[in-house]
Order: sequence, then C-alpha cells, then structure tokens
Amino acid sequence: MEQDMRDFQATFIGIGAQKCASTWLYGVLQQCAAVKVSDIKEVDFFSYYFDRGYEWYERNFHDAPEATHRGDISPSYFIHPDAAARAAAYNPDMQVFVTLRDPVKRAFSNHLHEVRKEHISGDNLVFETAMANNPLYKDQGRYAHHLARWYDHFPTEQIHLWFQEEIHVDREASALRVTQALGLPQLEDFLDLRANESVRYRNAAVGETLWKIGNFARQNGMGRLIETVKGAPGVKQLRDANREPVRDVVAPMTADTEAALTDFYADDVAELAKLIDRTPPWERFAS
Repeated sequence: MEQDMRDFQATFIGIGAQKCASTWLYGVLQQCAAVKVSDIKEVDFFSYYFDRGYEWYERNFHDAPEATHRGDISPSYFIHPDAAARAAAYNPDMQVFVTLRDPVKRAFSNHLHEVRKEHISGDNLVFETAMANNPLYKDQGRYAHHLARWYDHFPTEQIHLWFQEEIHVDREASALRVTQALGLPQLEDFLDLRANESVRYRNAAVGETLWKIGNFARQNGMGRLIETVKGAPGVKQLRDANREPVRDVVAPMTADTEAALTDFYADDVAELAKLIDRTPPWERFAS
C-alpha cells in the first residue's frame, strides 16, 4: 500500500524475538551507508512508548536526512499484542525483520540475560525456579502465536525471517539478505560483529564505557578499526579481565526440563512451519 512519506518516517523495523540475533541484525544495518538505524537499538516505540507519538519516534532519525531507510530493532515488538497493528497503521509499506532460534535454547538464553542484568538472584538463579518467576521465558518462544499477528497486518513479501542457526553457518550470506530486503547493494567490507550473550562485566562502568565507544565508532564507519583495537595486546587483556561468563555461575537446565520444553513448543513449531512455509532448522522438533 503506497502512502505519502514524512521526511523521517521509518521504512523498516526489527521485531525480535529476544535473544535471537537481533544485535547482529542491528550491527549489519549500522554498516549500511544508506540506512539510519536508531542510536539506541531498542526504541520500543510501538510497544511501550506509543503514547509519545510519531514525532518523538522519528527524532531518532533526524540526524541523517540523507538516509534512504530508517528504523529500529526492538524485540518487545514481537510479543506486544498491539505492536503489529500500530506499525501497520504508521507505515503499511515497512519491511519487517524477524530473527528466531530454537525456542528451548532461547528460553535458557533469556535466563542468562536476566542473570547478567542482575534482575534476579538467590533461588531464581536456577533456571527451573526462574521460569516460574518469569512467565515470559516460555511465552516469548511461542513464535507462531506471536508472529501470526504480523502476518495479519503485513503482506508476506514484507516480512523477512532469519534463523540464528543459519546466520552462524553463513553470516555474510545472511547479511546480504538484509541489504537485499532494503534494495541496497551488498556491503563491500562486511564486518562480522558477534555479541556475547553470556558474559557480564565485573566492573559495569568499564564495560558500559567500552560498549559506548565501540557503538559510536561503528556508527561512524570505524567498525573495522574498533575490532582491530579490541584484539590488540593490553586491550584484549583488559576486556577479558573484566568479563565473567554467566554460565560459570548458572547451572544448565536439567534433561527433564529440556524434554518438557521441547514438548511444550512442539505444536507451536509445527504451526510456525505452516505460517512461514518452511521447516525451522531445529533437530529436536524433527518428526
């Protein structure tokens, strides 16, 4: 559906799901010269801040008037019951980017994220206990249930889906699909950015400062330099000394829990395959 475009209207959004390579997608878009992705990855406009209006949302793109495409990557959009309808009303021509992964692994990664953020403690450091504390661990993996709303409001050709497992196999080919979805040329010097989901900083201030420096550099075309500096002697040691693998303090899920989650998601994964007309690359659900 064609409509009149405002000067800074978003032309794409990344909707998640959470802990499914949305940071990788954000990093790819940052490298596209014709794209203005919001400085803050998760603007959460169509979910949490819709009451602030279109002008507030589009201020995220005002510093790049020459951009051909604009948008943000907010995993909260995936599960919010009103986000799809709001986004379609805002711009029915938007390209919608979706990233998914094995929902059982996603649930545990969600747990590691909450531990790293220090949102939970004590008994809730145990995954099985934490699932009772946070129902979204399981709910966010109901991909067909949540994604159906987006197919109700956007045509299939505007919804572009990546599986994290396939991104890991060929990250450059996956990045090419991003640029193709926006009608842009292939990145000439693709920088393969990796986000470590299971590391927390011993000194949060140092970690946040390093992240801000790196993010600013990538947004200004210096991503290659930053990656080189990160691996330099001294810098690498400083980063490693300040990082603690969350898996060192969190026990893995039990075999019974893994089996129960696999059973919980089985019907939804079958529905997802029908919805997207392809089989997800998750062996545990193979019939």
